[in-house]
Amino acid sequence: MLGFRKAMPGGEPKMIITDQDAAMTRAISIAFPTTFHRLCIWHITSKFSVKLPHFAYKEYWREFQKAIWDTDNKDEFDAKWNIVVTKAGLTDHPWLSSMFDLRESWVPAYARQFFAAGMPSS
Repeated sequence: MLGFRKAMPGGEPKMIITDQDAAMTRAISIAFPTTFHRLCIWHITSKFSVKLPHFAYKEYWREFQKAIWDTDNKDEFDAKWNIVVTKAGLTDHPWLSSMFDLRESWVPAYARQFFAAGMPSS
């Protein structure tokens, strides 16, 4: 990653999008300490069908999508997410809880200040 940094004459990028690889996250935080590390929304949303119980995915996936994509600000996302999680009876679901904790790294409403040329994924 430090070699990549040396190849960038303009300094650190404003944002880097990757999947949830722990080694990559550590490397980015060391090589680019001021760069916003955005997690790939495609990789995250594609896991919903695997991580959620079948009934919850089938019944609530569209509501999760609306919370993720159709919110204009952080408070609106948080409110919609919490409503869906509560309705689905998944308030204690470990993966959903971890994704909510990481929301600033992948939810569009939390990254609007960064220009991404319409690229929400890696």
